[in-house]
Amino acid sequence: MTEPQTAHGTAEQTAPALQELVDDAAFLSHEHQLHLVDRHGDDAWGAEMATGTFTFTAPDGGTTTCRLQFLGTAASSPGSWMWAWNNVNDFPDDVLRAAEKTRETGLREATEAELPLTDDLPYRLALAAKAVTGTWTHYSAPVGGGTRAWFLLDADDLALPAPSVPRVVRVLSEGLLSVTVVDHRRAVASYAVARGLRTAQGDGAVELALPDGSVTVRFDERGRIAGIAATGRAVSAPAHDPEPGAAGPDAHAPGADTAVDPDVDSADVPDADTADVPDADTADVPDPDAAEVPEPGEPASTEEPGSAAEPAQEPRRRSWFRRRG
Repeated sequence: MTEPQTAHGTAEQTAPALQELVDDAAFLSHEHQLHLVDRHGDDAWGAEMATGTFTFTAPDGGTTTCRLQFLGTAASSPGSWMWAWNNVNDFPDDVLRAAEKTRETGLREATEAELPLTDDLPYRLALAAKAVTGTWTHYSAPVGGGTRAWFLLDADDLALPAPSVPRVVRVLSEGLLSVTVVDHRRAVASYAVARGLRTAQGDGAVELALPDGSVTVRFDERGRIAGIAATGRAVSAPAHDPEPGAAGPDAHAPGADTAVDPDVDSADVPDADTADVPDADTADVPDPDAAEVPEPGEPASTEEPGSAAEPAQEPRRRSWFRRRG
């Protein structure tokens, strides 16, 4: 669903810079992409541009219908990104509003109909559109001929669950791999605001308060994320008597904090300059200057829904995109 966002590019503001929008959107976008994989990672897809609907079909035949916004296409030949607002396909105006709204901010990269394609450009432009529109889930769909169509999707099914310590640690650590984040402090602050998390500033760190505990993000002298520490909150004692010898929640005083199990995505993080690139379920923070960035548009250590079974699903995907009028 569409979530609150910081306004960009209104009449009272100057045009935003692409990197600012990328920093604002990076972490929340990554969390939404993880949620999309959780919900529809094995599903086939179909898009109806005339009605502005995007449908996921699960292996058991169940369907989920989303509202779509068409952002643009990335074509390996001629090697360019084309914004949907250029509308060489004569699609309905209603499916182009996100692309138009992004252009209206005055963002330089959104005012040119066609841009030279680089590996990360489509994802960066999608992040900009997310920050502008407040729609946070995207889907990059192969439509034939080496072209991918980029959509924003909105549906109740795609709304995030309540934030939790393990998920936030995973989002912050993996989010640095999904795209180049320059202003780490800004990125963390934007994520906290979007998720409604209370923050407390410390000495070179910020603490995020969550329903099940807290996450502390430490920054180095250059303002980069250098470490993440998580603390969980003990749950209430069970209503029934525990079995003799069982170690239950009542082993701790009510409200006492406990260290979160590192095996659930929330271990302490080494310094950013020495950390190795993490596995999906660890909380190691990679060195942003050295970490390899995954395929743009796909969450770190996850796959874009439908991509794993792409050869089998390809017959269900239609190519209704032209690149020239």
